[in-house]
Amino acid sequence: MEKGIFKDLMKKYAAGHSTLEEEAFLIKNSTDKKSLETQWLRYVNGKKKIPAADLNAKVLEAINKKEKKSQSRKLVAGFMSIAASLLLLLIFFRPEPIPETKSLAEKEALLKKALAMFDNNSINKKNKKVLYEDDLIIIYSSK
Repeated sequence: MEKGIFKDLMKKYAAGHSTLEEEAFLIKNSTDKKSLETQWLRYVNGKKKIPAADLNAKVLEAINKKEKKSQSRKLVAGFMSIAASLLLLLIFFRPEPIPETKSLAEKEALLKKALAMFDNNSINKKNKKVLYEDDLIIIYSSK
């Protein structure tokens, strides 16, 4: 084999433009055991792995499993969004509970019990000046 053809094919191989047939030709016809190109071609030839016979079937099976998982995830996400929407609707449109009403007698009894907790003599009105008085509150200040 001419060294010029071999070098041209090696340049094509190094640039990544060679075909599989040209690479096979280089590997078979590399005779110089000391050249870097020959050593590289022998290394590549030794490291080549032949793919499994059922590789295509395995790849298709993996793709189908992934598609099924993505479909189930979309379905779960759809149900979760529906559930969240229904929950929000139930929160906003729930009826208000009817408050417990007490009779007038019960209210008066609670008021008397609350007033009994305070000592009427605790406020010495003689030494205090009324700052503000309302139906609910009286504010005193000392003189």
